[in-house]
Order: sequence, then structure tokens, then C-alpha cells
Amino acid sequence: MTPERFELARMLLEEQGVAFSRLMITPQKRPDRIPLSFAQQRLWFLDQLKPGNSAYNIHLPVRMIGKLNLTALQQTISEIVRRHETLRTTFTSEEGLAFQVIAPVRPVALPVVDLTGLQQNEREAEAKRLLMEESLCPFDLSKGPLLRNCLIRLGEEDHIAALTTHHIISDAWSMGVFISEVGKLYKPFCEGDNSPLPELPIQYADYAIWEQRWLSAEVLDEQLAYWKRQLGGSLPVIGLPTDKPRPSEESFNGAHLSLALSAELSDRLNRLSRGEGATLFMTFLAAFKVLLFSYSQQEDIIVGTSNSNRSRAETESLIGFFINTLVLRTDLSGNPTFKELLGRVRKVTLEAFAHQNVPFKKLVEAINPERAGNRSPLNQVKFVLQNAPAGSLDLPGLTLIPLNYEVTSAHCDLTLYVATNAQGLTATFEYSTELFNASTIERMLQHFEKLLDNIARMPDASLRVLSEEIVQTERRQRIMQNRDRLKSSLKGFIKTKPRAVSLTEENLVERGHLPGLDRLPLLVCAQIPDLNPVAWARDELKLIDCNLYEYGAILFRGFKLGSISVFREFAAAMSRELLDYNEGSTPRTEIADKVYTSTEYPADQQIPLHNEMSYSRTWPARLWFLCLKSAERGGETPIADSRKIFQLIDPAIKRRFHERGVMYVRNYGNGLDLSWQQAFRTTSRAEVEAYCRRAAIGFEWRGDTVLRTRQVCQAIATHPVTGEPVWFNQAHLFHISNLESSIRESLLATFKEEDLPRNAYYGDGSRIEHSVLDDIRQIYRENTLLFSWEQNDVLMLDNMLTAHGRMPYSGPRKIVVAMADPFTVSN
Repeated sequence: MTPERFELARMLLEEQGVAFSRLMITPQKRPDRIPLSFAQQRLWFLDQLKPGNSAYNIHLPVRMIGKLNLTALQQTISEIVRRHETLRTTFTSEEGLAFQVIAPVRPVALPVVDLTGLQQNEREAEAKRLLMEESLCPFDLSKGPLLRNCLIRLGEEDHIAALTTHHIISDAWSMGVFISEVGKLYKPFCEGDNSPLPELPIQYADYAIWEQRWLSAEVLDEQLAYWKRQLGGSLPVIGLPTDKPRPSEESFNGAHLSLALSAELSDRLNRLSRGEGATLFMTFLAAFKVLLFSYSQQEDIIVGTSNSNRSRAETESLIGFFINTLVLRTDLSGNPTFKELLGRVRKVTLEAFAHQNVPFKKLVEAINPERAGNRSPLNQVKFVLQNAPAGSLDLPGLTLIPLNYEVTSAHCDLTLYVATNAQGLTATFEYSTELFNASTIERMLQHFEKLLDNIARMPDASLRVLSEEIVQTERRQRIMQNRDRLKSSLKGFIKTKPRAVSLTEENLVERGHLPGLDRLPLLVCAQIPDLNPVAWARDELKLIDCNLYEYGAILFRGFKLGSISVFREFAAAMSRELLDYNEGSTPRTEIADKVYTSTEYPADQQIPLHNEMSYSRTWPARLWFLCLKSAERGGETPIADSRKIFQLIDPAIKRRFHERGVMYVRNYGNGLDLSWQQAFRTTSRAEVEAYCRRAAIGFEWRGDTVLRTRQVCQAIATHPVTGEPVWFNQAHLFHISNLESSIRESLLATFKEEDLPRNAYYGDGSRIEHSVLDDIRQIYRENTLLFSWEQNDVLMLDNMLTAHGRMPYSGPRKIVVAMADPFTVSN
């Protein structure tokens, strides 16, 4: 546009009431103190908190093979620094207010480190050391310069050029601009010509001044209104399982690992994106959120992303720090298919980019999230699609090889970078080494690659189907990662004198699964007739623990456990403390010290799946069942994975139960159930009242014979070892809807609902919808696993990880039970 046309356009727009300066960035009148841009303010503030931190250094090394014109290269760098004021800028402050100081133009030195005096094999190591040292050397923002360059000479035609800047004056896009200008200037300077580049229309300082004026209260308030709606209320903190406890202060120590995706997978993901009207950015963001869900089981996930923030043509050719962080919050509830989730991500992404002008610093101030010095305020994970112009570099007489350098910083707990290349796509995880081990991130990359392949093949698969493989693999890895170390010596396993053979742990037992049951229970079969089960259990306790935490149930078969005394020793060897059973409300008979009959319940009725004493605040962590005699028909023990039950329940139902808990109401002594004397095994009201107070049970005496109790307990529990959420309550058993309809109607015709022997409510006393519990019972039915007992079988359960029950039976049946390791919920 000619100057005349430019002025005409300005006049026409202003006649229509549109301020031209709000649409286009033009050279600004410079105040005495040039303000920082909003993006620079954030980095300046972080530098004040931790001065001398190299986490925001940008390091760009490149190897140059061939005849290098050192004078032309130095002239090229000097010209770029002349053209871009920001490369000559430092930062100072007065009375807490920071401003820019632009230094005058002067030639830029190009220090040369000559390593040709070293042996050939020493040069590479020394060059690597120098580059690492250079990348970690901090900047002083007040003194500068904030751009350093050096040249390492390895041979007459072998050099490494390294450029290092502070992020406050540059970003990834800026590095592309710098490289592009080197390519356009070096050749003319080699030939003695002048610069062919036109002068820049504006400088970064002009942008900073314009931004302060453009983001007026009106514009800012309009944009902030969206973010307040999107991020209002309690913000989720991503609960990724870490290898190390989070440090008390945020650390920027980091590393990275990369994985190249195949060209075929890259192509399928591109086709999926196009078919769903989404960008590759949206597809990878949705996939990343599935991965995060798999690890955290959270359905409200926030991921940050870096926006180039160069939506105006005037900024495209500038070097400077423009990047803004956008916060992308997605609701994953309702078990959506990937296509459905991609639609949600697409909507959130488009809305976020439509309101991208709010600086992150202003966003944090407006949202005012709960602060913690050891994590980022809004997002702990980020995703970046690296699509900034890389800049072409073709220098005459030189072959250029970009060098990778070791990343030693991380600005978030975890950041996923996806970059395109000629072969396809590369995924890189940058991670905090204060939280994660490299092996964990390597496994995460493998999970992500498999997840992407499943998404490309099955985009209509649900969130839980896509995540299940990762959940199971990660659980197995967490529990079994130390298996080799946990294997104990075999001393004491054999009663008889050892034979002259080499025995291994695998010779003694065989692990597997029952036919048709690929998960529960783990089957452990004794392989030698003289195996001492108690000695084996003591020596293999840690390995047994690992297996129990992974599977939740172990069926020991072929062990010599035919007597109750050996069974008791066997259970005691795998526990801290065997328990006395004092719950009179579920009748059992003690047949030996801390060994009891199974629940004394009519043989022709089924005992539904449940976790033992989950209606209480204290329960046994472990259970053992010994089969002394199996029933002629029926009598199987159904089991189900409480982790899986939790995952399959509708998220809205889980939230309701999590927030309210479950209230169990019992009426003892009304002629329909046990008397309070039988249930509490005492005739003293004072003893009952004391027990109820200790157990946080509300009680009410109704006349001389009836005792009503109310106890609010958890509906969802967290396993103390694995950290996994489990569905852990007996609302579906206690609730009136568990009764057959004819019995229920008959009881309600005689009694008020609150007078029934037992019932369950939400913890706030409100009624639980029948349909909700019907859905939960259906999930139990669909995920029940049955096995038939054999004599001397022992079933070991983790009571929180596995629910159990009993099928109806006929004929004699004798199952005895031991319980161990009391666990009391803290809240």
C-alpha cells in the first residue's frame, strides 16, 4: 500500500468511527519509559522471584561444514541485531515498575573458541561441554546483552555456531525469523553487497506500547468474561502419579524424551482430523487428554498451550516475545467416544482462540486461583504443536547440521510437543525430573503411541475402552516394577532334605488363570508335593503382596492347607494382624482362634456382591476363605473388581455419592431383624451407646425394645497402597430396592420406610433413587466372575480391590474365613 492509499484508508475508517490505530500496529510515540509487553511482564516477574535461573534460555546450536566466511557471518549477526531493537534491549525498574532500555547500535562481537589444538577425540567432548555450559549460563536482565553468540572451531572447515537468548526477547517463531534473515544476509555480505532486506515497519517496543493501549478496559473485560465463565469455580489439579514427592518449591529441572511416529500412523491421524472437521492440533490435544484421563481418572482436565499470538501481519517478521498461554478445559464425563470428545475439544479450542488476546498474567489475576509455590497456578501440563515457521538456511559453501542438545529445564510437570517432519510426526515429552523418572516417561510415550494407533483405528471407541489398556498396563507396571528385587531366597521352602537340583521360585509354584477367567482371580498352583505353604508364604510375602495389589484376588490351589490350624498360620504369614470378628449384625461362629464360619445365611438365597464391612468406617484389608467341603451344587463365590466397578459407574452418580456419602439406617428389635442385644452382644444400653460414640454412629432409643442407628460412611474409597479409587459401600444391599417387590410392598404396608430393619440414603439423608441402584447392580452383574471350589482351595482377597458374594447351594458346604489388617478411613 502506497503512503497515499494508507492515509486514505485511515481517514475513511476514522470517518466511520473506527480508530485505525486499533486495527493496525503503527510506529508509536516513545515515552521516556517504554513499558514491557504483558508477556514480558510475566517473565520479568518470574526472574525477580528466581534471579539467575536459566530455565528460560533459548539455545540454538548448528554445525557448519565447509568454508566459512567469518567476517560475513559476524556482519550478518550485527545487521540482525541492528534491525531488531529487542535484541539490544535490557530491563530495569524503578519503584517496582519495569521498563525497557534499548541500547544504541554497535557491532556485535563473535567470540571464537579454537579447539583444533586438542586431539580429535577430545574436541567433540569439549565442544559438547562448552555448548552445555553456554546453554545453562544465566542472563542478567538488567545488564545484558540478552543475546550471546559464539563459534567453536573444530577444524579448518568444521565449526559450530551457537546462539543463546533469553525468552523475554525471543520465542520459537523469532528463532525462525533469525534463521531466515541469516540466510538472506550471509551471501550478499560474502559478496560485498549491502543488505537486501527492507527496514522493519515497526519494532517490538512499538508493539508493547500499542498492546497497552489496545487492551483497554472495554476490550479486556469483554475477553475476560469468557474466561471467567470457563475457568470459574474450583479448578482441577491434574493428579498424575509421580515417581517422587512434589518438592516444596517449583523446580524447573527437566529433561525430554522423543518418539517418532510412523508415516502411516501420521497419515491416518491427519485423515481422521480432516474427516471430523478438526485440526491436527485438536486431534492430538484430545488424544493427550485421553492419556491424562487414563493416568488420573479425572474427567475435568485442564491443559495449557502456547499461542504464537502473532495474528497481525506487522508482527510476523519481528523478533520478540509474543507467546501467550491459553488454558483449555475439557469435560470428559459421560464416557464419550473419541469422536465425541474431539467435538468437545474442537469447541473449546475455537472459543479459546477467539478470546486469545487476554495475557496470561491478566488471566491469572482475574481468575485468582488457589496458589501453591510448587506448581503452576492454572495448568500443570501443556501441549504444543510446533508449527512455527522454521526459517530456511542455505549458506553458500556450507553444509548445515542442526544439533540437538540436552534439555535440562521444564516449565510444567509435563509438556507434550508434537512436531512435523519429512517422515511424519514426532512426539516429545518434556518433563520435570523432580517428579518423574525417565523410565516412567518412556513408558508413557509407548502408551501414547499405542493410544494414537487405537484412536486412528477405532475413533468410535469410548473413552474408557481406549484408556483401559493403559490403566491395566500401568497398574501392573507400578506393582511389579520391583518384582526381581522382591524374590526371596528359597531357604525353608522344602520340608525334606534338598536334592542336588537347581530350584527356582518358578519351580515351586505356577501362576496363571482359571479357564475363561483372564483377570480374576490369579491362580497360584503348588508344583511340588512337599511344599511348606506357611514357609513359602513368609518368604514370598512381598511378591504375594505385589500380585494381590495387581489382581485383587489370588486363588491358591494344590497347597496342603487341609487343617484349620495350618490355614490360620498361612493367613497370619501374609498379614500383620488377624482380627476378631465382632459384628453381630452379620452372624458367624468362631471355630478356632480368629477363624470363623462364612456368613450364616440361608443356603437357598444368594449373598450379593459386597466388600466386607464397607458399611463401616473400619474394615479388614484382607480376607481368606478355605474350602473344607464344596457344595454338591452351586455355592460358588462370585467376585468382581471394585476398581472396574468404579470406572463403569456413571460419573454423575459417582460425583453425587462422593459428595454426600451413604447413610446406613438400622432398626434393631422391631421383630423383623436382630435385637440390639444380639447385634451388639450385650444387654447394657450404656455399652451400646459408648460403642456408637466411638464408631461415630448416631443412635436413638425408640421405646424399650427398638434401637435406631444412623451412620454416614464413604461411598468411594482410595486404596492406601495403589492409590486407586474403588466403589466401596453397601448401599445396593441395604436399600429397600434390594428386596423383592412383593416383600417390599408388604413391609411398606405395615411399616413406615424409616422403621424398616435396614435402609440406605445419601449421606445428607435424601433418598437414593431406585434407578441409580438398579444401574449399579446391573454393572455388578455384568462384571461378576464365578469359579467352582475345590477342596483345600484358599481364596485371598484384597477387601477394597475385590467384592465377593455367594451363590445359592444345596448339600453340605463348609467354607471358613479369616480376616486381617484393620483399616480405618481417616475422613
